Amino acid sequence: QVSDLPRLQFCPHKFIPFLRSCTAEGTMPMKLYAHPDNYKTHKALIAAKYVGLDVQAVQGGGQQSGKVPVLETDEGCIFSSTAIARYIARISRPVGLYGQNLLEGGMIDSWIEFCTHELEVPLMTWVLPVMGLFPEVPEATACAKEDVKKAMTVLNNHLLHNTYMVGHNMSLADICVCCALTDGLKLVLDADFRKPFGNLMRWFDLCLQQPEFKAVLGDVKLLGAAAAGGAKGAQAAAPKEEGKKGKDKKDAEPKAAPKKEAAPKKEAKDVKEAKEEKKDKDTKEAKEPTPEEIFSKMKKDKLKKVIKEGGKRGVEIEGAADMGGLQFFCTSVDEPEGDIELLLHSVKAMNEKSDPTEEERKGGSGHVGKMVFSAGVEQLAIVAYVPEDKQPELDCKEWIEKVLSLFGGKVVTDAKDYCQGVIPTDSNNNIFPLKIREALILEANNFLRKKGLFPEDNGDDDDEMVFGDDDFPS
Repeated sequence: QVSDLPRLQFCPHKFIPFLRSCTAEGTMPMKLYAHPDNYKTHKALIAAKYVGLDVQAVQGGGQQSGKVPVLETDEGCIFSSTAIARYIARISRPVGLYGQNLLEGGMIDSWIEFCTHELEVPLMTWVLPVMGLFPEVPEATACAKEDVKKAMTVLNNHLLHNTYMVGHNMSLADICVCCALTDGLKLVLDADFRKPFGNLMRWFDLCLQQPEFKAVLGDVKLLGAAAAGGAKGAQAAAPKEEGKKGKDKKDAEPKAAPKKEAAPKKEAKDVKEAKEEKKDKDTKEAKEPTPEEIFSKMKKDKLKKVIKEGGKRGVEIEGAADMGGLQFFCTSVDEPEGDIELLLHSVKAMNEKSDPTEEERKGGSGHVGKMVFSAGVEQLAIVAYVPEDKQPELDCKEWIEKVLSLFGGKVVTDAKDYCQGVIPTDSNNNIFPLKIREALILEANNFLRKKGLFPEDNGDDDDEMVFGDDDFPS
């Protein structure tokens, strides 16, 4: 009935089940060779439920890449969990798992990438040792907890004004993030940890209420309050019981055999030995690193990596500047991860005087003006540097203010030689550090061109040298 079609467009809850029945009709079930209990498998299975595709999870397979998961179709195989989920999500456009237009599709991809790199990596570092799949490394777990908190904060802020991750319907971004969080919320993210993330938990509960999620995940039981009296409490209880037994034994001994006046001296000796044992125990416990000490060590290790990367980049900039006759250079570094103070250390390492006698040279680009960018989860950090002899030609503050104004950033500190600024992540306005970094580098170079401090990009000179981040691998 053609007359019914306009009404179907306005009734997706009626149209989509009809579409699913058409999609599934006459098709053979696809085989998904994967671990059925793995959260990565769940992404594909939930997407399949939405589009009405019959997918059977089977253990084994992996002919294409030698590993699972692999989706076997009539026309060939697809491997990698995210690739499989994307393929399934695109099977039915009206269902909308990949958005209603190209922009929404791009935003869904952005959140899937964020989930993979910013959420899953640290969360699995924390969860897998609890599952007994990997030995725990305390330093790595402590770092992972902080990274998980940062990622969940980004998600929580985004969901303050959004019901779903993208648009007004459930999408593959919701499926990926929900599946990634499930194991963590069951095993390590207790009620106290979840408390600041009200928007995220509201959204997570909404996902679990959908029949497609329930069919795959079942009933998800979240971890309760932190077990203050759990295993540690049980371990502490054992010495108390032994102490109690020992006390009862001591109380019984004087009654059984009161012999000589030397007994009180023996008791005094026992007390002294007990105190010494306690002192030794306290000394051993004091030697174990505290969380603060672990964090301090991690910070020092991080600073070493930042300075090492900065020193190497300084040598590369010196060489590029000498070959291309450049006075200024714009680039990015990875190790500071958006931390403005660490980025300043990196730039200063680039500017350190280089010792030509050293086996591995470091720094040496103090004569080259530069603007350096570092992308993190929460912000993009920027440091501008203008050498003293170039300050009459270029105002450092004016340069960084021009670049920051492109995305509403702010100057943190300013001086004639060094200026620092940041641009916070703003998911509502589609401002993400990695996404805007290249545009800002281009803006910084254009500002220099207008002042005649950077070569014009005319495209006529075959001998002109152009340098980018690919020329300077980290």
